[in-house]
Amino acid sequence: MKVRLYILAIVAAVLSMTSCDKKDCNGDLDGMWQLTEWRGADNTVKATKQDMIFYSFQLQMSSFQKNRNGSLFIRALLKVSPDQITIYNPFDYVGDSHDEVRPMSILSVVGVPEDGIFHIVSLTGSSMLLKTNDGELLTFRKY
Repeated sequence: MKVRLYILAIVAAVLSMTSCDKKDCNGDLDGMWQLTEWRGADNTVKATKQDMIFYSFQLQMSSFQKNRNGSLFIRALLKVSPDQITIYNPFDYVGDSHDEVRPMSILSVVGVPEDGIFHIVSLTGSSMLLKTNDGELLTFRKY
């Protein structure tokens, strides 16, 4: 009986040392965000929270979802610096354990610019304001 407990303790120790050690690495950016307002460079409203646009960031991955007037769910790779977010290589699951890279233009309906660059105007644990190189402003709330 003592031998079994000893072996069980060793197995538990080994498993705990090899468990997943990936942690959030993007600070306040990591998590799920709802777009509350998207304004064009001319200050016209392009979308509001009623358009059901969502962003999610974790590790080096991002996902984008639109649930109104044309459903969309797409993932992309992500680079983050203190003042900028870069989205690139959007991809979609096409079945049989395969993904397919899509053009950046597929993300235009959720506010991601063709160059994939957002400048972080403000970012807290509950709100975020992003600006594109074209002067569009996207406001988010964390949920």
